[in-house]
Amino acid sequence: MASNGSTTPMDCSNDTGKELATNVQIPGGDKKILPEEPQPSGEPENTEMGCGLRKSDESSDYENVNPRKQQKTEQNPRNSATSNKEQKKPKVNDHAFQQSKSTTISQPMSDDENDPSNQSSNHVTRSSVTLSKLNIKFDDSDDDETSSHFSWAKRDIAEYRSNYPDSHQEKNVKDNYNFYTNKMISHPDGDLIDNIHKYWRGDYHRLEMHHGYIQWLFPLQERGLNWSAEKLQKHEIDLIKKDDKALKRILTSYELMLDFYGFRLIDKTTGELGRSSNGSYKERFRNLNSSSHNYLRITRILKCLGEFDYEYLKFPFLAQILFESIIENTLPNCLRSCKDYWIETLRSQEERRAIRRYAKELLEYRNKGIRPPKSHRAERPQPASKQRRKSSSRATTTRSTEDLR
Repeated sequence: MASNGSTTPMDCSNDTGKELATNVQIPGGDKKILPEEPQPSGEPENTEMGCGLRKSDESSDYENVNPRKQQKTEQNPRNSATSNKEQKKPKVNDHAFQQSKSTTISQPMSDDENDPSNQSSNHVTRSSVTLSKLNIKFDDSDDDETSSHFSWAKRDIAEYRSNYPDSHQEKNVKDNYNFYTNKMISHPDGDLIDNIHKYWRGDYHRLEMHHGYIQWLFPLQERGLNWSAEKLQKHEIDLIKKDDKALKRILTSYELMLDFYGFRLIDKTTGELGRSSNGSYKERFRNLNSSSHNYLRITRILKCLGEFDYEYLKFPFLAQILFESIIENTLPNCLRSCKDYWIETLRSQEERRAIRRYAKELLEYRNKGIRPPKSHRAERPQPASKQRRKSSSRATTTRSTEDLR
């Protein structure tokens, strides 16, 4: 399976040009709040959503200019060429945002998302901070040759979307089914699934350091790093789907990992997510932002959800990650993996295009220095089956009306 967790810690610098270690300040630790989009007083502008990027921005993901460096350059003409080169090549990391300094200061958000103090002003004021612009493109086409996917990663995701047509099946293997029916202990150093759900939740150190449980909680039809865990067999998928308790345990495993990452499942029927309560999301976000090996875990989790009846949970998860990464700046290191891997796990092409449009809309808001309105949401397209049923229903209604005439 493609590895998407090979990121390196981000480099940050203060306005003196000195480097700061990532353990001093991780993005998202200090809240940076964009002002909300001003409400138009007259006719709304007819602007097309997009990244709003210029050709001059393509050399870097971020726009950053250090004012003190620029001042020193003006005072010493002999160092002008060197300083200009330094300004043109800022130190960046593909998975992180560099926060540019501003003359404005923001009020930190409280732990309660519904706190009125968290609602920013409708206008740009001195109580807001402008985040640095971001130059990252979310391609509309799955076949774009400029995509950052390597060929082996494309093959991996293509096999997953097509349900592993060449996967070798062993009818006598039922380890994953036995585990999810609470009859088998995971290995190594594991437990029964019900005990993991009961006693491991909230044990963040164990969930972080233990590297053998994730293949049991989220089995795939491909070999993982834990050789004690068997590949998921097609007949096991059918057996788990037919077992209501086993199927619900997969959802509970998803909630377990959401809590580990700082989220909570608000609505099980829609997949809507929110931040963990009581401010615990802050520490969990810092951990997720700095522990890139969790990005490979998330790819596995999303793939596993699609093997069963939980494909619908992916879209809300991706929307939440994009909002936290682009607008809230709490999970900037997740953005590249989200773009190159997590979005690709969506089996519906319409959903992939819709979530990319949402990402580009968020990027435009950020690069304009304003927050999107609270009503702005990622619009998930309806499944083709539902659209066909609606069309059939409309056709039946039309015929009935004509008959009455």
